[in-house]
Amino acid sequence: MPPCSSLMVVGGGVMGQGIARLFSGAGIAVTLVEPREITFSHPGVTVVRQMPAAPVPELVIEAVFEDRDVKQAVYADVERLYEGRPVLATNTSGLPLDELAAPLRYPERFLAMHFFMPADVFPMIEVVRGARTEEAAVTAAVAAVEQAGREPILLQRAVNGYLINRLQHAILHEAYHLLADGIATAEMIDSVATRLLGPRLCVTGLLKQKDMAGLGMHAQAQRSIVPTLSHTGIPSPFLQDMVARGDVGVRSGKGFYQWSGQDAADMQRRANARLQRLLAFLEREAQADAASDAGNDPGKYAASTVPGGDSAR
Repeated sequence: MPPCSSLMVVGGGVMGQGIARLFSGAGIAVTLVEPREITFSHPGVTVVRQMPAAPVPELVIEAVFEDRDVKQAVYADVERLYEGRPVLATNTSGLPLDELAAPLRYPERFLAMHFFMPADVFPMIEVVRGARTEEAAVTAAVAAVEQAGREPILLQRAVNGYLINRLQHAILHEAYHLLADGIATAEMIDSVATRLLGPRLCVTGLLKQKDMAGLGMHAQAQRSIVPTLSHTGIPSPFLQDMVARGDVGVRSGKGFYQWSGQDAADMQRRANARLQRLLAFLEREAQADAASDAGNDPGKYAASTVPGGDSAR
């Protein structure tokens, strides 16, 4: 398939700007559509207030507010201007993909491309086919992801939240339960996440670590722990009440932490820089491991990595 040469991003917020930076960095001419006045400039990105009738982009990525009506209004404009010529992708992970596609005239050209924030930093992008998505649209989306130097995570069926957010929200739902019941503090939870779970997941992931430790003990722990987890089936009232009070995090000065008087933009810049350094280190480590795998005895890692068994079960 020939490389993508033109791409449109609809929605000029933080996510849309990151997507535009990512693809322009791959030599793709990017048009960023944002009706509001924004301060954004990046080589290879043209910012406009409304969708131009021409030229027709090869790929349109919708990254507007998480509202079904707002998104479907964007799709109607795309189909009116360009009919079924471009592949049309939504960045949503929270709204059902096939419900978003229901009113489309060209549902075969529609799919999801889910970016994780910051969009121009993370090495993976989810590509999710809808019930009526044609193979050519999937191929084009996957090729664009690879052209941008990212790894496509291709899901053959849309499930709400896709892969990344389903895993993330399962962990967060339990974290909110532990906070609400006074079992742990936000600081404790984040310390465990960054200093214990995070490093181990970076090295062995979720499932490989269990294989290495032994599934027998893990299965036994599941029988004991899983019935006691928070299986409410509803969004956490603890979190919903926080938002209702206006405690929405850095923007309001209070969330799980106190943020008053702190420079949110500077904190985000420093966090992004640390994340980029970490990802670069992990990539170097992965390449070194791949280069030496042929001479390694996998058994020695299973024995030495977890000398006391799976202590975290």
